Amino acid sequence: LLPPTPYPHNRIAIMAESKETKLATVLLIGGGGREHTMAWKLAQSPKVGKVLVAPGNGGVNGPKLERLLDLNVKDHQAVLDVCKKHGVSLVAVGPEIPLAEGIADFLQDNGGVNVFGPRKNAAEIEASKAFSKDFMAKYKIPTAEYKNFTDFKAAQEYLKQVKHKVVIKASGLAAGKGVVLPETTEEALENLESIMVNKEFGDAGTEVVIEELLGGPEASCLAFTDGTTVVLMPAAQDHKRIFEGDKGPNTGGMGAYSPAPVLTEDLRQFVLKNVLQAAVDGMRAEGRKFVGVLYAGMMLDPKKGPQALEFNCRFGDPETQVLLPLLDTDLYEVMVACCNGTLDKINVKFKDQHAATVVAASEGYPKKYPKGREITGIENVKNGAVVFHAGTKLDNGKLVTSGGRVLAVTGTGSSLKEALGVAYAGMDKIKFEGMQFRRDIAHRALKPERQLRVAVLGSTRGTDLQAIIDNIHEPGSKDPKKINVCCVVSNRSKAGILARAEKYSIPHHFVSCKGEDGKIVSRDVYDKRVDKAMEPYKPDLILLIGYMRIVSGGFCERWEKRLLNVHPSLLPKFAGGMDGDVHEAVLKAKETETGCTVHFVEEKVDAGEIVIQKSCPVEENDTPSSLKNKVQKLEGEALIEAIEKFRLYQLGVNPFRE
Repeated sequence: LLPPTPYPHNRIAIMAESKETKLATVLLIGGGGREHTMAWKLAQSPKVGKVLVAPGNGGVNGPKLERLLDLNVKDHQAVLDVCKKHGVSLVAVGPEIPLAEGIADFLQDNGGVNVFGPRKNAAEIEASKAFSKDFMAKYKIPTAEYKNFTDFKAAQEYLKQVKHKVVIKASGLAAGKGVVLPETTEEALENLESIMVNKEFGDAGTEVVIEELLGGPEASCLAFTDGTTVVLMPAAQDHKRIFEGDKGPNTGGMGAYSPAPVLTEDLRQFVLKNVLQAAVDGMRAEGRKFVGVLYAGMMLDPKKGPQALEFNCRFGDPETQVLLPLLDTDLYEVMVACCNGTLDKINVKFKDQHAATVVAASEGYPKKYPKGREITGIENVKNGAVVFHAGTKLDNGKLVTSGGRVLAVTGTGSSLKEALGVAYAGMDKIKFEGMQFRRDIAHRALKPERQLRVAVLGSTRGTDLQAIIDNIHEPGSKDPKKINVCCVVSNRSKAGILARAEKYSIPHHFVSCKGEDGKIVSRDVYDKRVDKAMEPYKPDLILLIGYMRIVSGGFCERWEKRLLNVHPSLLPKFAGGMDGDVHEAVLKAKETETGCTVHFVEEKVDAGEIVIQKSCPVEENDTPSSLKNKVQKLEGEALIEAIEKFRLYQLGVNPFRE
């Protein structure tokens, strides 16, 4: 049964309770990745029968999920009518704009509907950065030195006089983009004019906040609250910049992870008491009772300690995509408790796990980007990874892009690296033209590992090994991308790959396939000899480069997920063929494209899971020899990429054996 609500004449909640099924209907407002995640989590509740999502996106589907494409959420009466029609007992609001426009006020005052999200006067803590900064100062919430301006000339004069670096913020809502970090006074003055005079962020820039630039790591600290009780979620960190290494323009967020180790338990308690609880108490004292999720963006300044950068009045995006998968309590129960002022009566738990999410964005984002590009491969995402849609839609039955941030893949695991591996393995299954995503999510939290040790088995010249030596073989390097080719083993005593290893001082061994009686030994016996040769070097990964042997089933089992082969075709085409024979077969078949495949090795030849494929065109004047040269260049590149994927936990196994 639904708990009683604090709002009088709660006709809709009573309607929902009186149904025979006694299952709740929830209306969720919003259409991004945050809202898809909220819908996914709400649908898991045994107390929820249906989640209506307005408008949702191309990924919102399932037994309990229904999209309301025609509902205009700006028309509060229309929203209330839908609540009455469907017996909605709870409205959960994802984005900040409907809250700032008073949707909670209207639904509560006119229909007695429970709304998870603050009323308009409480949402001002995000809707007006000027109000928020004044509020923080009044209630002694630690924050950077600041001044608010509505007069352009007064703001200009302040910038000319101030001695420290500044951040300039449009006070109003600007979809997360109304913040600039100028490097010089001249740049600051230009930014100010763009915001206040040229209206770069529209009316959001009518008033600006100019505050001191702080330093240190950031943390997203989100909490559930019923207006009195505050329950802090695990800290998260997101990645705003579009490119790896935190380069390029700001975005809505390209990935996130949680818990963020930068927020220690002592710091968590400080933020809970001095920032979030202080804010909730202050809002209540101001007659602005805050119900929903209060999100404090924190800067952990090494000199000044934790400082609140801003408050948001809702879940963050993409933080939601890592926090809700970790929530171990029924989200519907939590939301209802927040609405009813009974949050202190339930035990909100989070899993003792890690979560990471990686965002795939459209080509050109965060600037102008194309839409309508078909998305494929989502059905191949497995091993616990979850895809949360954002800018997607269905077009004649096909899933296509419809926004800048298209989707996110979230992984969970017992460690951050495991969670990242699950997320990236899932992302690698998804394709659309122009797709871009960062490969370094959570780089700030990852501790350097020891160097990866790679063994090579080969029978030929080892040309692909040369590409590895030239690019990433550097024993003892502190660069995590550099590896140690710890040994080379061959079944041919005069193989060129052994001479190549000797040239670069790489330990190398010839392992004979004959017994003492001169007869050829079995595969199992031979492979155990290879194991013995490699044993002193303790390899993490084994590469088969031009290895003219079929390995035994036992060897595959012992080195499961650690045995990679490069094949000179686009498997499954021309499986089982050898080098020159494959290229000749490609030409004979009149293929227009060829390439190489790096795949896991199984007992069945060339049948293991594909890790990477690289392709090149087949031209009219190509010969087996010219194709070999083309493909061999790709083989080296593919092996290097495969090693990096393996090192970054993206192939479904802990890369470091010991």
